[in-house]
Amino acid sequence: MQIGFSAANITPSFGMEVPGGMSKRFTQGLHDDCLMTAAVFDDGENVVALVGVDALSIRHSVCEQARAIIEEATGIPPEHVMFGASHTHSGGPACRLFESESDPAYLEHMAWQGATAVIDANRRKEELTVGVGVGEATGVAFPRRWIMKDGTQRSHPRAEQENMDHPEGELDESVNVIGVADAEGNLRGCVVNFTCHGTTGYGAGMASADWIAVLREELQAAFGEDFGVVFLQGACGDVTQVDNTAPEGTVMSGPPAARKVGGSVAGEAIKLLAQMQFVDTMPVAGARVSIELEPHRPTEEQLAWAREHGGGDERNTNRWGTDGIWSREWLNLAAMNEEEPMVPCELQAIAIGDTAFASNPGEFFCKLGMDIKRGSPFANTFVVELANGCVGYVPTEDAYDGGYESQMAPSSKLVPGMGEKIVAETIELLGQF
Repeated sequence: MQIGFSAANITPSFGMEVPGGMSKRFTQGLHDDCLMTAAVFDDGENVVALVGVDALSIRHSVCEQARAIIEEATGIPPEHVMFGASHTHSGGPACRLFESESDPAYLEHMAWQGATAVIDANRRKEELTVGVGVGEATGVAFPRRWIMKDGTQRSHPRAEQENMDHPEGELDESVNVIGVADAEGNLRGCVVNFTCHGTTGYGAGMASADWIAVLREELQAAFGEDFGVVFLQGACGDVTQVDNTAPEGTVMSGPPAARKVGGSVAGEAIKLLAQMQFVDTMPVAGARVSIELEPHRPTEEQLAWAREHGGGDERNTNRWGTDGIWSREWLNLAAMNEEEPMVPCELQAIAIGDTAFASNPGEFFCKLGMDIKRGSPFANTFVVELANGCVGYVPTEDAYDGGYESQMAPSSKLVPGMGEKIVAETIELLGQF
C-alpha cells in the first residue's frame, strides 16, 4: 500500500503562554520541538491520515480548518483525518485553561501546520508494507486517583500514604504500534499509542513535547533520523508518571522521568517493530459522528458563593486550588453554558486492517478507554483521547465524589454518565465497520 510520513513545527515562541496549570506560565525557551506529525495510509480505494499534535489539547475549529485545507489539496475527506493531542504540559497557547488564554494567531498556525503535515505526508507516499504489534510497558505509568481508608476519593495523595487504601480506576500499560517497512524490510516509520500524561516536565519551563520527545529521539536513534513517528495519547485522564506509593525522595519529574517513560515505551516499540510481521496492504476506512453531552450547571447558590469568594485565598485540598480560582471557574462555566447549552462532541474511528483507532475529545479516564476496548468488534482497538477537540475531563460515573479531575469547572464540565455515553456511542460507531 502507499504510505507516507511528514511533520510540521508548532513550537511556541519565547514568552508565549503555556497552558496546563492553574496559574499563568510562559515559555522560557526551547528544549525540544513541538510538532504536528502525520502518517497517511492509502489502500488504493481509501486514504486515512493520523496526526499527532504536541499540545495540551487542540480545538475542534482548528481541526475543521485543517481538514478543509487537506480535503481541497488532496481529496482526503474530513472523516478520514484524525488529530490527537499528546497532552504535553509544555506546549503552546492552544487552549483556555484556568488563567491561561489561547492565542488566535497560534491557533491559525496550528491549523495550517496540521494541514501541511498531512499534505506533505500524502505527497511523500510510496509503496511500503504495514504491520501491527501490541506489547506492554510496566512500571512507568500509575493511577493518580486513590480511594482513601475513610472512603473518600483523592488525587495524588502521596502526602497521606498511610491513609491510602487502593487505586481508583484501571491502568492500561499496552504499547500499541502500527509499523511500516519497505520491501527489503527496512523500518520506515510507526504510529505509537500509549497511556500516560505528558507531565514529566522534560523541558523544565521551556517548550517541549515532554516524554514524547524522548520516544521520538530513541526511535530515530534506532532507525534513522528520517524514521517517521506519530504519537497518539491513550485514555490518560487519571494516569500519570507519578507513583503515589513511591518512597519519599523518588524522582518523578524532569529528564529522568521523561527518559523513564519515553525510553520504556520506545524500547517496547523497538522490540515490537523488530518482531513485526508485515503485509503488503491493509484496507483502511474512517467514520465520525457528532453527539451532544450535558454540562454541569452551577446552581444559584453556587453562583452566589462564587461571587462572594472571588478574592478568596483559602485552599481546598481536594480541589488543588484556592476559593478564588474555583469561584472564577464556576462563573466562567455558567457563562459558557449560556452560549452553549449542550456540549458538542465528535467521536471518530479510523480502521487499518483489523485495528481501529477510536477517538474522542475528552481527557478520558482509563477505565472508560478499557470499556471501549472490551466492547469493540476489532481485533485491536487503540483508544485516542483529546482528539479533534477538547471537552475537558471525562470521569467515570463513580468518580465524582472527590479528587481534582471531577471538580465542576470548564475543565471538567460534564455531568456524571457522559463518559459511559461516549463509550456506548463509540462502540456503536466501531460496529458500523
